[in-house]
Amino acid sequence: MLAVGHSIRFAFRLLLLSISLALMTLSAMADFVGVLELIPAGCEKTGRCRLGQNFGFIDQSGTGWQARKGLVTDGASIPSWARPLVGQPFEKSFIKAAVIHDHYCDRHVRKWRQTHRVFYEALRASNVPKGKAGIMYFAVLVGGPKWVKLIKGKKCGLGDTCVFQLDVASTIPNAQLTIDETGGLVAARPPEFDSARFAAAMATNTPELEAAGDSLTPEQVEKFAADAMAGDFFFENGDEIGTTLDVKVEVR
Repeated sequence: MLAVGHSIRFAFRLLLLSISLALMTLSAMADFVGVLELIPAGCEKTGRCRLGQNFGFIDQSGTGWQARKGLVTDGASIPSWARPLVGQPFEKSFIKAAVIHDHYCDRHVRKWRQTHRVFYEALRASNVPKGKAGIMYFAVLVGGPKWVKLIKGKKCGLGDTCVFQLDVASTIPNAQLTIDETGGLVAARPPEFDSARFAAAMATNTPELEAAGDSLTPEQVEKFAADAMAGDFFFENGDEIGTTLDVKVEVR
């Protein structure tokens, strides 16, 4: 009788473990929320569409990303020379990921690395093969917009010049000062898909990325991008930088 009771308890524990593992697996699955509606009808041909309703995505960490109704999108921001490799801007397998990515690239609510990573996850949720998703991820890491939050710098007793503070204009090439949705100050660099540096990075790295095929992981892509952008301000620094500027506005 004791042996039977022990077996029942053991089987029950196995059942609970199986349920827990299933729930963990389910929570790790990234997926879209809602229906992607692009308006007006046929807007893809003009290269400019608006979202007819809210459209969202839940990433592998369980974080929600929502593109609001009315968002204007030009599709996946792929330069014309690269389209034979990765597809057209409004290709169905890419457009859902592009819409989510566009929304957060414009608003700087999340960190730029996190925002570009969700583009990769959304591509995979759209059934884009790992190899092709990896190449597109590399493209947005290298050529996509980047931003850093500006926080009040700390004085270090050496006058106005301090390692904890920087002159945004001279330190970040092509930087633009913007305000994020919380009223914070952000130094941002616009996309560089048409730059010589982007073209060189793609030409140099694409063959090796293609050779990896579906064994290519996002972590490997990030390493490729970091090597290609060695010395770049945004790759060399974190997501917050101290500055002498102190600006905050009320956002309602």
